[in-house]
Amino acid sequence: MERPFIEILECGYATIQDLGRVGYRCVGVPASGAMDRLSAVYANALVGNSPSEAVIEVVGGPIALRPSVDTVIAVVGARVRVSVDGVPAEEYRPIYLRRGSVLRVSAPLRGLVTYIAVAGGIDVPRVLGSRSTYVRGGFGGLEGRALRPGDRVPIASIDASRVWSHVCTYRAPSTLVYRLPVSTVILRATRGIHADLLGASLETLLRSVYTVAPDSDRMGFRLSGPVPEKAQELGRIISVAVDRGCVQVPPEGGPIVLMADAQTTGGYAVALHLPPPEVDRLAQCPPGTQVRFVLIDESEAEEMTARYLDELEEPRLEEVDEELYDYFV
Repeated sequence: MERPFIEILECGYATIQDLGRVGYRCVGVPASGAMDRLSAVYANALVGNSPSEAVIEVVGGPIALRPSVDTVIAVVGARVRVSVDGVPAEEYRPIYLRRGSVLRVSAPLRGLVTYIAVAGGIDVPRVLGSRSTYVRGGFGGLEGRALRPGDRVPIASIDASRVWSHVCTYRAPSTLVYRLPVSTVILRATRGIHADLLGASLETLLRSVYTVAPDSDRMGFRLSGPVPEKAQELGRIISVAVDRGCVQVPPEGGPIVLMADAQTTGGYAVALHLPPPEVDRLAQCPPGTQVRFVLIDESEAEEMTARYLDELEEPRLEEVDEELYDYFV
């Protein structure tokens, strides 16, 4: 019997991601995983999956897919238009998708990254404990690469009707939408390990408005704008351990915020550090978005991170008012 799958009919830049690899950065392997982890977790919750199941992450583009079996899917993240066989469907809600039906998701209208979860999860092999794709390393996901039209992505075999009966009345909270950019995005940050080396020129980072550059990617978001004078004097420094959320300041060009595929060491000064929920918010900022940094103390960063981690473990779905959600394709 053929394994169930979803066929990719068209797509922008899309990869398979979960919550990332744990325990391998010490040997130079990036964590990878979803750039906006909270959206990925809520997509999984809406189809009855555990938070750590793999999803499809689409960055900045559309996607169309067709399942080989009845299943339940959810689309969460950037605001997009969703349809099934040409009939409008809702994002942030579970959708019953019949065998052979075509799900289409538009390019983002607001935000950048869209997540598609499938009931039971995406059934690709785990590599170093994760199904996440690391394209630069050529492993994980589907053959270690981005998805392309014609791909058949294996999915778990499930009873779609049973799953639907458990999830059909749920929706993701509106707080997810509120995180998406509408104007200048204020990013809360703590002092980085090299803040003292930058001295008074750290204020340049805190006073300036930066713009997300077009060459931003899963490894790092480049920000166009003023360079702290001291960073130009420091140039490259002795390499240190870096991670997701580190804000590096190269001697030329604007700061770089390290993202999900961040390298494990770096030779630029680390001026600031974004707590995990702020990295998720930045991940939803398309090129051209203006951002500013605001300094917070470590206790505030720890509190917001603790709340965020709790929500990743136990996403808080809301129930809709109607007795039964009627979008049953």
